[in-house]
Amino acid sequence: MITVEKLHKTIKKRKILSDVTFSVADGECVGLLGPNGAGKTTLLKCMTGILQHEQGDITFNSNPIVQHKKNIGYLSQHTDFKPWMTCEESLFFFGKLSGLDKTFFKGNISAVLEEVGLKDKENYKVEQLSGGMKQRLGIAQAILHQPLLLILDEPVSALDPIGRNEVKKLIARLKKQTTIIISTHILDDASEFCDRYIIIKDGMIVGNINDVLQKSYRKQILVKTGNVPQTSEALKSSEFEHVEWLSPNTFLLTGAEELDLKKVVNDFAAKEMDITSIAFYERGIEEIFLEMVSDT
Repeated sequence: MITVEKLHKTIKKRKILSDVTFSVADGECVGLLGPNGAGKTTLLKCMTGILQHEQGDITFNSNPIVQHKKNIGYLSQHTDFKPWMTCEESLFFFGKLSGLDKTFFKGNISAVLEEVGLKDKENYKVEQLSGGMKQRLGIAQAILHQPLLLILDEPVSALDPIGRNEVKKLIARLKKQTTIIISTHILDDASEFCDRYIIIKDGMIVGNINDVLQKSYRKQILVKTGNVPQTSEALKSSEFEHVEWLSPNTFLLTGAEELDLKKVVNDFAAKEMDITSIAFYERGIEEIFLEMVSDT
C-alpha cells in the first residue's frame, strides 16, 4: 500500500532521516519502534505530507503520497483539542479542516464516537474527559473520514494503565478494518496488536525484528540438566558458537548454524549428562530491540 524509498530529511542543517526505505502492505499493522529522538515523528509527518522531504519518494498505491492525503488518518503525539469544545464540536472542527462537507457529519460523528467507545459523549467538553477518553477522541478524528491508512504517533505512551488498556482494545478492533502504522517505544503494548516491527535509530532503519526472530529461533537452545557439569569443557562442541551459563544446571547454547534438538540430546547423553528439559529459546522483542539500538 505505502512505500518509502531512500527518504532524506534535514531540519536546521541537521540530518533527521537518512536513506529510509521500507514498505507496508494492505491490511498490516506495523510498529515503528525506536528510542526517543530516533526520527519516528519526523518520518510520520513526511508520510502524511505535513513535512516536506529533500530526497526520496513516498508512494501510496504506486502514486505520489500528495494525491492520497484524504485516504490517510493521522493521530499526532499531541492533538490540539480545545478544552471548551465538546466532542462533537471538536470532530466537526477537525473534519472541516480536513475538507469534509457539512452533510458528511450528520450521523457520522455519532457513529464514530460510538466506534471509539464514546457513545453519548457528544456534548461532553474536552476538559471533562479522562486521558484515555481524550486519546480515543483523537483516534475518532483520525478515522472520521474512513481512511485506508491510519497513522498513530505514540497513542498510549502518556496514559495510565486503564487508559492504555482502553486504547489498545480500540486499536485491536481498528486493525481488522484498515492498515495501521504505529509509532511507539512501549514494546509490550506494540506486541499485542502489531504484525511486525521496523526499528529506527538516529534517523536510519536498522532492521526488522521479525527477520531477526526467524533467523535466530533454531540457533539457540535452552537446556536444564539434572547433574551439573564439572567443567565448561564438558559442554564444548564444534556446533556451539557460544555457551552461556544461566545457573549451575541451566545454560543457553548458541549454534553457528541451526541446531537439532535430537542431536543435542544424544550428544549430552554420550557425555553422561541428564537433560531434564530442552527447548528452542524464544528471544523477546525487547531483548532484540535493545540489541539493535544499543551503541555498544
